[in-house]
Amino acid sequence: MSLRLEVVCESTPDGTIGVCGADASLGEWDLSRAVTLTQQETSLRWEGDVPLPAGESDFKLVVIQAGGTQWEPMEANRRFPSRALSDACKLTMTFGHPQIGVEASADFHQANARNHRKMEDRRGSALQENVDRKGDNAYYFAHNREFEVPEHAKVITGPGLITGGAPVLIEAGATLGTEADRTVWLKDYSWSDSTGKVKVYVPLPEGLLPADNADGIVEANFTANQVDLTINCKPRHGLKIEKLNGELNVESCTCRVEAHKNRIVLQLAKKRETTWYNLTKKDASTPGGASSLDLRPPVAGHRRGALV
Repeated sequence: MSLRLEVVCESTPDGTIGVCGADASLGEWDLSRAVTLTQQETSLRWEGDVPLPAGESDFKLVVIQAGGTQWEPMEANRRFPSRALSDACKLTMTFGHPQIGVEASADFHQANARNHRKMEDRRGSALQENVDRKGDNAYYFAHNREFEVPEHAKVITGPGLITGGAPVLIEAGATLGTEADRTVWLKDYSWSDSTGKVKVYVPLPEGLLPADNADGIVEANFTANQVDLTINCKPRHGLKIEKLNGELNVESCTCRVEAHKNRIVLQLAKKRETTWYNLTKKDASTPGGASSLDLRPPVAGHRRGALV
């Protein structure tokens, strides 16, 4: 028995793609016994049949070269799924990325559809309790009977078709982001325009900034028409203001952290002295917004989704 392995490379590898793993069929981590795949014409896709390994056994892709081998750039090993791993199934993946797509074989789908659950196996469940208590009026009344696919019935499988049975695994190996990887985007800020500069006041949740050395976790990056603010806490917080109403004198822009007030003040130095009636060019065209031709005194604004 074997499975089909399909690997996509984002660039042309300097060698042959192979697979090696803990299972005996994959060489028991002996690279000289790795199973090689075949490149599909001139594409970046490599395919091959691999002896069916044990479920949940570790493996990894390799580039087999004349002078040695190169493991794919992943810290952790891949792992074959424990479910839907059967003869003639197909696993798809991209070299260097952990996700594994699983396409179960037609035989697996048919067997899964015919493998019905016995009524006695549901005893003690909330579903069965509802059926026992309400009878014909039960919300789950349709489940109150045995059901079995007859042996002579033909089970048609394919993309988008539901064959019944237990859920079928379609992907494995995906990694969940950690708290440190997540970014909370700040939405609220207020601003004021004055001679030569614009100040942006960013309020923060209480306790987000430490009492000591708060400056050390705050980064502000200024470009000609954009400002990016990052607060390196857990989770990370960020603010991005694009398409500023005027060009900045980047070297004169500053960021002041006021932990005792739970806020950050961004001072945007203007490259040319003009009055800003809106903080960003995008907001200048919003309903009720001021035109850049209005000759009005310097203004201030507050943003909660849009300037007002």
